[in-house]
Amino acid sequence: MGKSITVVIAAPFAPASLGLALVSALPRWRVDAFGGGRYVSVVPLLLVSYFVSLAALLLLDTGNRKEHKGKDDDAMPPQAKVHPLQAVPDAPTGAAKPRRRDSLAGLGHDELVDRSALAERELDVRRAWELLHLAHNLDPECHSTRLQLCKVRCDLGFLIFDVSNGGPMTRFFECREGETAEAATKLVTSALAGARDLVSGRPDCHQARTLLALCIGRSILVETKNRRKVHLAKEMHDAAMAAVSLNSEDDQAHFMLARWHNDIASLPGVLKTLVRFVYGTGLKGSFERAVECSKTAIALNPGNLVNKVELGRAYTGLGNLESAKRVYEQVLDLEVLDVNSALYKQIALDDIGRMERGEPVGSLARPWWAVG
Repeated sequence: MGKSITVVIAAPFAPASLGLALVSALPRWRVDAFGGGRYVSVVPLLLVSYFVSLAALLLLDTGNRKEHKGKDDDAMPPQAKVHPLQAVPDAPTGAAKPRRRDSLAGLGHDELVDRSALAERELDVRRAWELLHLAHNLDPECHSTRLQLCKVRCDLGFLIFDVSNGGPMTRFFECREGETAEAATKLVTSALAGARDLVSGRPDCHQARTLLALCIGRSILVETKNRRKVHLAKEMHDAAMAAVSLNSEDDQAHFMLARWHNDIASLPGVLKTLVRFVYGTGLKGSFERAVECSKTAIALNPGNLVNKVELGRAYTGLGNLESAKRVYEQVLDLEVLDVNSALYKQIALDDIGRMERGEPVGSLARPWWAVG
């Protein structure tokens, strides 16, 4: 970088001050003009020389700053060349905040949303969040954009939390400074509040109910109190069931139910006891119901790989590893749409590897309940 303004101003002082100190030792100049003559002090000339030097150094420093800035920008990765985004009230302290890029100026709402979908496929959740915030600023009332923005916020919180705890998403994501488990919890909590608001504003929207189920599931992950986890589990089931009742063709609602049944069926004994203590009975989750819900989701959307991996998880829970492997192999060529499908594809790959090595299959070894 260039010199500070203080250094630039001070730089000419050494030679100039030295010159002033030597004035008494130097001969004065004689000026002959108009037939007369007189001696003139060199002090004014030294002062003029100082200010000319100062101006030259300032111009040189400005040029150096521009040159260094250009070189620094060229060395930075594209995602680092950003400028602060204004009006983002819900960005939590410590987490990466969305930022504006000059290249986005002039883009319309729909194009920003399209670019955010591409960023999600590239697993660049921060970029997707940035783009969706810009789209939301252009059209604050667009319900679908609000849904997706809430979902991406929840995804980012999940990524930070998972990586902070050494989870499988370390393959796809690195935390930045300030992206801690505490910041992740704030993001997930904010996403859950946003999902509740969306449901409240549009109680007949099945996508909002499905999103609520997702956000509740992530809240179970970051929650540290088992009793609270149990209450959230019941609420997650209710949200997914409400989504199915509003639209029985919502494959993601059926997927969320399958996910819920798989995780409830794999609860450790201590939590099953707590569930019975809280509700007087156990939550009715089973691998068999997970198979049914997964198959319904697959029939509605066979190209969504998470539906098939959830079926494989259910088969794994039932001990039917042959069927699980067959289903897992079907997802290897399917498109990854976001970080959730990236995680699920990795589950399939990991379980296939364990089966081929004759190792215990562990896709259910760390469900949401395992943390905290």
